[in-house]
Amino acid sequence: MRKLLSIVTLSLLLTSCMSTEEKKIKAEEEGNALVSIKSKLVKGAGDALKTDGKEALESASEGVSEAFKGITSGYDKSINQAKIVPDSTFSKTFEIGRTQKVYSDTTNSKKVSVYLVSNENFEGKIKLKAFDQSDKEIGRSTMKLKVEEDEAQFFDFEFDNRTPLLQATYFMISGKPTVQ
Repeated sequence: MRKLLSIVTLSLLLTSCMSTEEKKIKAEEEGNALVSIKSKLVKGAGDALKTDGKEALESASEGVSEAFKGITSGYDKSINQAKIVPDSTFSKTFEIGRTQKVYSDTTNSKKVSVYLVSNENFEGKIKLKAFDQSDKEIGRSTMKLKVEEDEAQFFDFEFDNRTPLLQATYFMISGKPTVQ
């Protein structure tokens, strides 16, 4: 019985052991299989880029565009934006669009630029007052203007150089037509 067991064990060992050549062939086959799988993945990715790549790039471009819009929006909400509060009569005559505080180091000028759209004809004076966080007036600018109904443009209200526009938290705008 021992002899039989020894013979069976020896034959199993001989048949289960691979020669070096057989090991190399098996390793090569496994390597070829892995390369084949990876190349199919790369081919699949390439095919996907051909068909879906345009959509992916369009989506990425839209994302970049939205990021730039966010930058612009952030700039609009930054320290340069001027919060303009119209009085009740002014609101009937004008709509207020984009606003901006403008500081020039070269000319030492300070102004607030306001885009106005007229709802009706207007000829008279417009006054823009600057207020700080304590609701105290810190400066004012007045200009004469004559606009036709549905006209729109930027108007620059010049302030005295000593006006601390950086401290202005809001501006009050009012208009008084010239008596005819």
